[in-house]
Amino acid sequence: MIETEQIKHHNNFEDCLELEAAIHACQEGIYICDSDLRCVRLNSAYTRITGLTEDELIGKTSIELEKNGTISKAVAVIVKRDRKVVSLIQTFRSGKNVLVTGTPVYKDRKLFRIVITARDLSELNQLENQLNDAEERSERYLRELSLYKEHIKSEKIVGNSPQMKQILNLIPKVSKADSPVLLLGESGTGKEVLARLIHETSSGGDSPFIKVNCGAIPGDLLESELFGYVKGAFTGASDKGKPGLIEIAENGSLFLDEVGELPLKLQVKLLRVLQDFEVTRLGSTKSMKVSFRLICATNRPLKEMMEKGEFREDLFYRINVLPITLPPLRERKEDIIPFIIKTTEKLSSRYGTLKTISPDVLKILESYHWPGNIRELENVIERIFIMTDENSITFKDLPSNIAADKVSKDTYTLKEKMQIIERDIIEDMLKQSSSLREAAKKLGVDASTLTRKCQKYGICEQN
Repeated sequence: MIETEQIKHHNNFEDCLELEAAIHACQEGIYICDSDLRCVRLNSAYTRITGLTEDELIGKTSIELEKNGTISKAVAVIVKRDRKVVSLIQTFRSGKNVLVTGTPVYKDRKLFRIVITARDLSELNQLENQLNDAEERSERYLRELSLYKEHIKSEKIVGNSPQMKQILNLIPKVSKADSPVLLLGESGTGKEVLARLIHETSSGGDSPFIKVNCGAIPGDLLESELFGYVKGAFTGASDKGKPGLIEIAENGSLFLDEVGELPLKLQVKLLRVLQDFEVTRLGSTKSMKVSFRLICATNRPLKEMMEKGEFREDLFYRINVLPITLPPLRERKEDIIPFIIKTTEKLSSRYGTLKTISPDVLKILESYHWPGNIRELENVIERIFIMTDENSITFKDLPSNIAADKVSKDTYTLKEKMQIIERDIIEDMLKQSSSLREAAKKLGVDASTLTRKCQKYGICEQN
């Protein structure tokens, strides 16, 4: 019996040591008082957080501590009175503000102890700042990831024409520098592809390539996208704030497409960034250093816009350090067939179907003036590729506007001209009608006849 009691005593002693060690190992401050609100135990974290010593606390009641100004408000008094868990911010004589939570502990339905935990608000603020920083980095990485998903490594630029060869010879020199580049030329001439090539062959080629279409985003939204914003900067702003695309382009390239559409208000802000290489988020007074390569592109006459006051002269000279003008496709005929072959090969790979273009069609496409440049050419080839059932693309598969353009220039037999005109009339009538039956009625033919002619000319039928 004595042996058993000794064992129990030994086990209780070990439990007490274990409990004591656990209390002192806790990073939260722990303060325990009895039912009379007298402090009976506290851990080292509590003295560290509050700035008070054991001598000032042990044996003192919460009422005494509140009266002598050691604490601002006694949470234990409220816990005993309300018989529930209470949290409040307590100010200590040391000047520290601490978040305390008092929890009642009962024994035989009577109040036995009150356990108070304490967290330093400065530590909480520090943790909150660290969390905000982590969330901001996460937001930055997510935005970079989404932009990288859109980013496809540039394929080799087609440059068989003398004009393009001359431009491609400039790329190594341009890439080596970090001066702003201004790409000029009609819409669809490949300015973005060239911008990517400049970026990828530069020293920052592995860093972000951030594209911003200045004409596709409303002015107010564009400002927040470019410069970012802090919490509460405007109605609807994210509570976490948001890094701007200028920040995300750090050590990489910022490509401002359609820079001529940039509002005057943002032109001023962009100029300031280019002068100081500092950016300030919306709603903030704190600026941060940035480092990026600026590449701009436009199809608008910036010099004329300057004269009209639509584009700032100082910004123009800031971005016009290395100007490159891309010629329209009609002035670089040597590149048209290579572009067609390249596009056809890409489509064959995508759809798993090998299709070829007959030599006479290639000749027609080469002589076409392509007002929409490369973009129009790629769209036309894709349309022909999808709509043609045969593996060989022939004259009948050409869009009516290209076929008609060819007819106006060359001599065809009466039958060929009549077919081209007939096809053109059918396509126009189908566009003006809600159904094939309605188009057939307007043309004065049976629906079955019109269906056969659509199949003959490779015209997409309407229901």
